[in-house]
Amino acid sequence: MTPEFNPMPPELEQAVAEIRDDIPDAAVVEAARARVWAKLSVAAATASRPTAVIRNCADFQALLPDFRAGRLSEARVALVRDHLHQCVACRHVYEGKVVAMPAPETVRRTNYTVRWAVAATVLIVAGSTAWWIVRENGAPIGRATVQSLDGTLFEITAEGLHPLHAGQDLPSGVELRTAKDSDAVLQLADGSVVEVRERSSLSTSTGGPDLTVRLGRGSVMVKAKHRTKGHLYVDTGDCHVAVTGTVFEVTAGVKGSRVAVMEGEVRVTQDNQEKVLHAGQQTATSASVEPEPVSQEIAWARDKQMLVKPLKDAFTQAHPPALRYASQLLDRLPANTFFFASIPNLAQYLGDAESVLGQKIAANPQLAAMWNAHMGAAIDILRSASGYLGDEIDIVDAEGQKAPVVIAEQKRDGFEDFLQKQDFLRKSGVAFTVVNHGGLLVFGPERSAVEAAAGQIDSGFPQKPLYARIQESYRQGAGLLLWVDLAHGQTSVAGPRYFCAESKQTGGRVVGSATLGFDGPRTGLAAQLADPSPMGSLDYISPDALAVLGFVVKDPGDIVDRALGILQGSVAAAQQSLAEERQQKGFDIRDDLAASLGGEFAVAMDGSLMPVPSWKLVSEVYNPERFEATLERFVAAHNQETAKTGKPAIVTGQEVVDGHTYYKIAEANAGPLMEAHYTFDQGYLVAAPTRALVARALQIRLEGTSIKHSSKFLELTPPDRHINFSAVVYENLGSSLAPLAAFANAMMPQRAGANNQLPSLDNIKPTLFAVYGEPDRITMTATGDVLGSTLQSLVNGDFRGLPGLPFGQMVGTRERHNSYSGK
Repeated sequence: MTPEFNPMPPELEQAVAEIRDDIPDAAVVEAARARVWAKLSVAAATASRPTAVIRNCADFQALLPDFRAGRLSEARVALVRDHLHQCVACRHVYEGKVVAMPAPETVRRTNYTVRWAVAATVLIVAGSTAWWIVRENGAPIGRATVQSLDGTLFEITAEGLHPLHAGQDLPSGVELRTAKDSDAVLQLADGSVVEVRERSSLSTSTGGPDLTVRLGRGSVMVKAKHRTKGHLYVDTGDCHVAVTGTVFEVTAGVKGSRVAVMEGEVRVTQDNQEKVLHAGQQTATSASVEPEPVSQEIAWARDKQMLVKPLKDAFTQAHPPALRYASQLLDRLPANTFFFASIPNLAQYLGDAESVLGQKIAANPQLAAMWNAHMGAAIDILRSASGYLGDEIDIVDAEGQKAPVVIAEQKRDGFEDFLQKQDFLRKSGVAFTVVNHGGLLVFGPERSAVEAAAGQIDSGFPQKPLYARIQESYRQGAGLLLWVDLAHGQTSVAGPRYFCAESKQTGGRVVGSATLGFDGPRTGLAAQLADPSPMGSLDYISPDALAVLGFVVKDPGDIVDRALGILQGSVAAAQQSLAEERQQKGFDIRDDLAASLGGEFAVAMDGSLMPVPSWKLVSEVYNPERFEATLERFVAAHNQETAKTGKPAIVTGQEVVDGHTYYKIAEANAGPLMEAHYTFDQGYLVAAPTRALVARALQIRLEGTSIKHSSKFLELTPPDRHINFSAVVYENLGSSLAPLAAFANAMMPQRAGANNQLPSLDNIKPTLFAVYGEPDRITMTATGDVLGSTLQSLVNGDFRGLPGLPFGQMVGTRERHNSYSGK
């Protein structure tokens, strides 16, 4: 049934028109403003009194003296009058009288100027009230996101249970519940992360700057985001937990609740009594709930690294060994040595580390559960063993040995007896052979290897090429050092001959590096890397880029081959097509494109990953006109070929905006993922999936706000003698990949007894790898805690933890040949 439409009465319509057209006198407006300000001042003064918040009858009764004296605001007068009508007890306090409701005011004709003043007053008061309410109570947003899910997570509604999925947004107040054998990770509106145990129920809400998690039952592990305003609360009904940035666990059950703190500080309120808990402490709301070791309390959680982190930090807080500029062992090594790893004597370092660990454990008793007798004994054994050895310890492998051996100077007698007394060696069935050769101790678990190495001491290693390479590292100051002769002494083999990995402290920072050395000039793909050069292409990349790869090559033709190969399906197909073009049409697209390029490139993920990845390509171009003409010929040839096969054609276009010509190239009807826009600027081609991203890149260069000026980027550049890079790899993915990892974990098939989970990506830190091309080597360097992680591996008995950085395909070839086979 359609409701009737009643037009506005003529009188009301005329009044509205008169109000709209009337211009109030300035004096009247000023008088109205003064009255409104006076009312707001009175309201503010009243609100600042201790009884500003009315909770119960006592608060109303406290207002009665001001009510009688006429000192209350109109709003509070109305509240008191209404309450007196409803509450008999308060009426008795108010001298037994029932306060009569005020008589309605007589409606009288008001001129339009007064109407304007009244309307302004209403708007100001209403706006001020709304602002105050929002400020005090907050908008009820309280949003959360299901970051990852293992099993089933339900939304509880009046209609029943509704399954949720990873990546789903959740409004405020929604009650969530994990099913049996299920757990979920939620990301709250402020960035805090809540891991929810199976059979747990909770909801979230906000109030002003505060955010509250109401835990009905079960357990949650909370990694609270540090905030400068407001708090994160966890409310279990019988206690209230307040935090500003810490890691803690809360369990709510039938007998009561328990709060355990892993990191930072929390405040727990129960029955108006507040307790402050620090790392390692816990409390319960019931006397029948006894304490439980934190390591067991959080055994259900996925992320238990918050307990291990203090132990790992202890190694980084210890003073690392000083750099070594000479070696007493190097001259005496076996002549056929092809593997050499050198570490300083760890006695002082391990002593410092154990001291720091002792402080950590003393400050946090719960760490004692993690620091078991085996770990403590391992450090004590290593430190004690170091007392028998000199300042340097080398691990050496040579041709003819079955296994690596350890070589060190003897500091005092008794090392072999010391080893024989170690219970852990006897129980494991490992027997070390120790040979003393002229003051050098050669030892290891393989007797034949030890005897073979001892028989080759002082056999002429200084005459070998590997010796000269190692000496060069010592002259520059050595920390943890590893060298490998990849040819095992066969000096006639071309290609990468040596590999070196090193970790040392330089300029107050730990620096890790890896080097590929060649016999003579670099060959293969490694030969394409140019000398370190200024990278103007980085001027177009923003400081917020998630990932950047910038590099300079000697021959741009190789890059053209690979780019055309992507369009053609393979590099071989592209080369075949280009050869046919040369024969049929007399021009060479590959050579024309390569001739217009300068050899410098930058590829970046400079924006959002979804729905269309915000990639960015910047290439040095010396001849934009030739480049564009060549590309048009390539598109024409490609479309002519695809017309025969029925494959999609490539479409192009261009437009001029703000003096710049923007070009477009895309696969027909393929959508935004197969579309690119580009322009030419200052000798560079700048391309991106949208014209807006290209324009933004130009603006970044003009403003001088590129990643090259970012402190976050510059702080990661390793301290060394180079000013420029041959290549640079930078990533600042952070939590951008965390949802993808969570999704991958949810989709991975589970195998019984296996850890199928991908590592957490929540705490990824920015990293930068700097690559330098030199005549006979390529070196990759990065700042980072390679030293601490390596020593931790050594303590755990894992000698594979020696430092190393990934090199990808920069390994060269075994034969010399042209980099481009088509020439």
